[in-house]
Amino acid sequence: MPDPDGLPTRAPTTSGPLQEAAEHPHVWHEPTRDLDLHWGSYRARWIAGLAMIVVGTACILVTTAYSLPFLLVGSLMQPAGWAVLPSTIGRRVAVVVPVLGFTWLMLGGSGFAWCYAIMLAAWLLVRLRPLPTFAVLALPIASSLVLPNFVSTYEQGWITILVSSVVIVASAWLARWGAIALDSWQSVRSLRKQTDRLDEPRP
Repeated sequence: MPDPDGLPTRAPTTSGPLQEAAEHPHVWHEPTRDLDLHWGSYRARWIAGLAMIVVGTACILVTTAYSLPFLLVGSLMQPAGWAVLPSTIGRRVAVVVPVLGFTWLMLGGSGFAWCYAIMLAAWLLVRLRPLPTFAVLALPIASSLVLPNFVSTYEQGWITILVSSVVIVASAWLARWGAIALDSWQSVRSLRKQTDRLDEPRP
């Protein structure tokens, strides 16, 4: 369509970084994959670390007066799992003692189910989740308020372990999806700002 001066106009085109961003959409990936690991591969360390954390925690939670060796095994295996997970060394060191201590408290029964929130917080911290995703900590806390109404005896402790474990696993996945959504929103926002700058009329 011609402009008032009789010259044809053409639709604005994008070039440079904006064009490349449009042709290659931003793909989210785990922030810990960007870390420079000094030993081992990312996948092997992630699997080994998670397995040791889960098994170590399970050993602690099944401990009774007649199976104290499980407490020792779990208390060694769980910190080792946090040490192996790919993350910054500061975050891995920071979570070891608090998580182990609160895991011991979980042996107290459903009244200490809120301790699962500490383990979830440690996972989010080590996995470099953005701060807004820590809102999922409300889920295990809410669960811990409800569980004592249904679990009243020591023999029912497996219910607390099962329900709380499902809640923190679901919360961890929800935090991951939140991180993806937040990263996507920030990327689109940055792209729009670049578009605004490129479309500004020149004098």
